[in-house]
Amino acid sequence: MNNNYLGISAIVFGTICFSVNDISVKLFSSEIPLNQLMFFRAIFAISILLFVILPFYGGFKYLNTSNPVFHIFRGLAVVGANTFFFISIAELSLAEATAIFFIAPILITIFAMFFLQEKVGIRRGLACFIGFLGMLFIIKPGTISFELISIFPLIAALFYTALHIITRKYGSQEKPLTMGFYIQVCFLVTSLMFAGGFYLADFDAEHSNSLTFLTGSWVSVSTFDMFHILVGIALPISIGGILVSYAYKNYEASFLAPFEYGALVIAVVSTYLIWNEIPDRLSLIGMILIMLSGIFVSLREKQVSSIRSSRKIIHRR
Repeated sequence: MNNNYLGISAIVFGTICFSVNDISVKLFSSEIPLNQLMFFRAIFAISILLFVILPFYGGFKYLNTSNPVFHIFRGLAVVGANTFFFISIAELSLAEATAIFFIAPILITIFAMFFLQEKVGIRRGLACFIGFLGMLFIIKPGTISFELISIFPLIAALFYTALHIITRKYGSQEKPLTMGFYIQVCFLVTSLMFAGGFYLADFDAEHSNSLTFLTGSWVSVSTFDMFHILVGIALPISIGGILVSYAYKNYEASFLAPFEYGALVIAVVSTYLIWNEIPDRLSLIGMILIMLSGIFVSLREKQVSSIRSSRKIIHRR
């Protein structure tokens, strides 16, 4: 039981760290361009990994990998997920963007059928349908409330799904710390590429908060803001990544996944406390549907896995 509490604690505190990161990015979205934030975050995170965490794992040799292509594609998937999610929260409420993004576990279940040859029964299929219905309640396509920017968290969820499919198929031999390090390297490289590309293209995005956040030119950053980036973005993303990696490496994913939905609760509460925004009734219903369907899919996956394992034992006998 104590071991289970340790896994729950790791996933809960990791989720809180990621939520702090999301809140901080939204607070900065009207002041500092996204690629500049990601550059500073990568610099701080790489420094923390190299000089604080890595010495406990035996030094730089721990970063050796025999599959650099895996890390490149995985890193690009994370960059895509972060980019689309963060530019969406420049205009959307954090609660709505987070809820739409949480369609990802359902997408993972669906994509696993095609890419990992996993079977999905009628009950998980129905739960996936209910989750998509909840997403439509939030996005509201075809109504006057519909905003194109609300599609961006869904695109972020697709990139996140690709990340998980790639990791599950090719990442069994890779170490969590190694994967985390190369993700930050990808952020460092892509942030510089984005900054240079947008500077040369000279985009005019004055009428869109999201595009301004994405394409804006770098600005001077005060010491206080730099400290905020370190404490509110770099440290939480580094610590959260380690905690979540530890949890998923040592405990069943289906046991841990429901606790990640705490991020949705934090997003709703912070949206109200910081920005004084309350989701409308349809959005709240959609959030509840997404949360319940995602939790059901995780629990059902655990049950199905147990049945398959028992069948394998019977077959061996």
